Amino acid sequence: MNPAPQASDAPRYIRGVPHALPDGEHLLWEGAPSMRGVATHVFHWRLVLAYFVGMLTLWALTTETPRGTEVWWSQATLRLALGVFVMLCVLGLSKAVASTSWYAITSRRVVMRVGMAFPMSINIPFTLLHTAGLGVFRDGSGQVSLGLVPGQRLAYIALWPHCLVWNINHPTPVLRGLEQPEAVARVLATAVADAAEADAASGMADSTTRIERGAPGRSAIRQTRTAPAGA
Repeated sequence: MNPAPQASDAPRYIRGVPHALPDGEHLLWEGAPSMRGVATHVFHWRLVLAYFVGMLTLWALTTETPRGTEVWWSQATLRLALGVFVMLCVLGLSKAVASTSWYAITSRRVVMRVGMAFPMSINIPFTLLHTAGLGVFRDGSGQVSLGLVPGQRLAYIALWPHCLVWNINHPTPVLRGLEQPEAVARVLATAVADAAEADAASGMADSTTRIERGAPGRSAIRQTRTAPAGA
């Protein structure tokens, strides 16, 4: 997921979005969540695998069916097949999310094209951003969460799984499964700062737009080195 090439005079499009970018708006970055990141940190394939291995082991140690008999093997095969089926579902969902999702950052907004069955484009202008948070997992992948200004709300069912899991009443959009989360965060921080400066220069600054930062000139992204599992 590399930064988008420099804009030219030709109309620029975001993948999956039929309308060209407005005049004066530039595409700064675009990319898709990785299947590995989605499978590991959204659908938690390791926990699913550990669960079925543990349940199969527990059954093998506690079952009263004589080990090695035809009945024992049929029961073991059924349990193993169930575990394999669930794992294939997890991997299939991860592949579907990764292949049908696309994120973009322009000079004025964040665009999320999401939806496995019913694709839709969600536009989040910088003027609606209240906070942004960078989470980096131990494997180097990560995510960028986008806190909206009070009073702004997106539908949880439309965002899932591109949102924080437990914030159901006030869904927080999240750019999931990023292979280079810090680079994406830097692009967003710079874009927000540049847009704010441009608005201020033109007398159009919005006082409700606040991206958390330590001091003027610093990154506009609040970073946590390791994002919590299930976030």
